[in-house]
Amino acid sequence: MLRIYLVRHGQTPWNQEGRIQGHSDTPLDAVGWRQAQQAAQWLATRVQKPIAVYSSDLQRAWHTAQAIADALSAPLHPEPALRERHWGLWEGLTSDEIQQRFPDHHFTYLYDPMMGTPPEAEPMSAFWERVRAFGYRLLEQHPSGELVVVGHGGSLRILLCEALSGSIQTYRRIRLDNTSISIVERAGERLYVSLLNYTDHLNDPSVDGF
Repeated sequence: MLRIYLVRHGQTPWNQEGRIQGHSDTPLDAVGWRQAQQAAQWLATRVQKPIAVYSSDLQRAWHTAQAIADALSAPLHPEPALRERHWGLWEGLTSDEIQQRFPDHHFTYLYDPMMGTPPEAEPMSAFWERVRAFGYRLLEQHPSGELVVVGHGGSLRILLCEALSGSIQTYRRIRLDNTSISIVERAGERLYVSLLNYTDHLNDPSVDGF
């Protein structure tokens, strides 16, 4: 069996402010660092023989992944294909600011997210294909064992959609909180989602000083 743990990065200041991050290389805040350690501790008690940790190379994901890789004593591999979608001129803006500055693009995106591309942004179809290609490459390289994949709300939702044979509408209905843990398993030729958006590890009071 192959078991893949999907972990969203820890909290950043822009998460707190409701700003779109995309490829903007925002850092973890103090809460995000603590969340990374909490996720790492939880995974260390459950992942028995980790093969590797794969992570987006943006620092909010990479620093989360470093904490996990250290706790698991596992090799850490940067993977640009796991980056969040590049949101173009929407990056750094809140939803209210987007509606005010780009009302037409915002309306189109809400009703047709596959075609409603923000100005200078990566098309959703291109974003989906780069993450999908990474997912299938991972399955080919690792027929069994345990892996950890650290990414972003967007990139991880695509991996979950592929496991569920879901569409863009499925994508829009999946919630992933900061350092939430989801699990995809492969048994034979079938993929299963056995855990989604687990966050109970964030109640661990033993992680202090971050």
